[in-house]
Amino acid sequence: MAGSTSYGFSSLPIARQVGLLVGLAASGALIAWLALMIWEPDYTSLYSGLEAKDTTEVVAALQAATIPYKLDQATGAVLVPPSRVHEARLKLASQGLPKGTGVGVESLQEEQSFGTSQFVESARYHHAMETELSRTISTMRNVKSVRVHLAIPKRSVFVRNRENPSASVALNLYGGRTMEQGQVNAIIHLVASSISNLSTENITVVDQTGRLLSSGGIDSNVAMTAKQYEYNRQVESDYSRRIEHLLEPIVGTGKVRATVNAEIDFTEEESTEELFSPNQKAIRSEQASESSSRSAMQGEGIPGALSNQPPAGGVLVEGAGAVAADSMEGAQSGNSSKNTVRNYELDKTIRHKRQGTGIVKRLSVGVLIDDQVKVAQGGGEQRTPWTDDEIKRFTTLIEQTIGFDQQRGDRVNIINASFSPEVALEELPEPGLMEQPWIRNLGKQLLAGIIILVLIFTVLRPTAKKLANYQPPAPLLAGPGGGEAGAGGAMGQLEHKTAAIPMPGADDSKVEFAKSMVDHDAGRVANVVKDWIGNEAS
Repeated sequence: MAGSTSYGFSSLPIARQVGLLVGLAASGALIAWLALMIWEPDYTSLYSGLEAKDTTEVVAALQAATIPYKLDQATGAVLVPPSRVHEARLKLASQGLPKGTGVGVESLQEEQSFGTSQFVESARYHHAMETELSRTISTMRNVKSVRVHLAIPKRSVFVRNRENPSASVALNLYGGRTMEQGQVNAIIHLVASSISNLSTENITVVDQTGRLLSSGGIDSNVAMTAKQYEYNRQVESDYSRRIEHLLEPIVGTGKVRATVNAEIDFTEEESTEELFSPNQKAIRSEQASESSSRSAMQGEGIPGALSNQPPAGGVLVEGAGAVAADSMEGAQSGNSSKNTVRNYELDKTIRHKRQGTGIVKRLSVGVLIDDQVKVAQGGGEQRTPWTDDEIKRFTTLIEQTIGFDQQRGDRVNIINASFSPEVALEELPEPGLMEQPWIRNLGKQLLAGIIILVLIFTVLRPTAKKLANYQPPAPLLAGPGGGEAGAGGAMGQLEHKTAAIPMPGADDSKVEFAKSMVDHDAGRVANVVKDWIGNEAS
């Protein structure tokens, strides 16, 4: 009898060994990929829109901190697991990452070398100011990135040689976003307030398409007209809102519509008046002069015999103390003059009047009111028009609200009409069970699990079982003593590939063995029998 022989994977042919190894490797790789897909955590965005330099530094910092990350190939965003987002941002912030498009006032904190010139320091300061302004403007909602350029001339001690600074702002907006005029004005005033002696007229704002957003290059008259139009619309909107807010508690919410047309005078006038009042006089100045001369004694005159005469004697008259008149005439002789000059001033009033802009010249108000809606006895709606007295009450309320002035031509018109019923908006259907996120995750995991089980039970398990139960074929004919049968022993045994099938023992049935060999490899048995017949015939 032949000795016992051990069989296994090494007894298989080379081609079959390679096929089994490839199948096992592919099955194992597929199972590993499915397992990673199931248990791999979802990633969320850590930072997006970073520059290439910032992305490299952030990735290096995440690798040093052993934080898993991924790079989105489409947007270049850095992704990390949701549970480690805050940890990653704190670690990056401690290292000053990401740095952004430039270095701001941080550059001023660096130590300056001894040979740094004043020009370099000034240029570094201007760059820091540009970077800080860019960072501030980038926080606005529609702005993706921004660059600011400042042109600050060197100061001169001569007033006539001084130049005003200027600035330009280039905005990079998100796709489909636009900047409102109010936001553009906010950017202009922000930059003007940050730089000394910088006026708003010297600031230019453009977007990434080259469209001018500021009104610095527009004609001043056109810009003023646009501001006047905006102010006019604002006044009209304010009046309309006040009217609707006043009438809605009475007629119902959404049942009143008000439109106001305001004519506003933006003309700016200045006038000076000088008024005189002829009936009112006032003494401005007065000058008076008075002179008199008299001679009371006859001895007066040129000294001599004629002038040195005694006075005449007095004449007594009746009555005590009476003196003759001719005796007194000589004593009271002389001249007297009096002159007075008076200057009068008329009453005068000087008035300087300046009329401001934005004065309302006339208001035209149109109000549309819906009918009264009451519940009928049958349960339906019953519409009833408002009465004339109620319309007059509404008109009075509106006139008091807008400051009605009949002299300037204000008009208020109220019309009662039935509004069309509003169509109720259909509620959005709630997402179905299959659209729930947790259902998707569960379905993905179940599908992956089923595929793994199918691979295990249809590929791996049958392959392993076949390898464990494989037996190579035994020699077809062998003598009891181990000799070979057949012509010259050349075809004395039936080989199955490279392994020989042993002959049955003495107690085995040779007929059953032959049948089993035919069932196992009928083609090879037929070739052996054919060779036997050919050898015997020769």
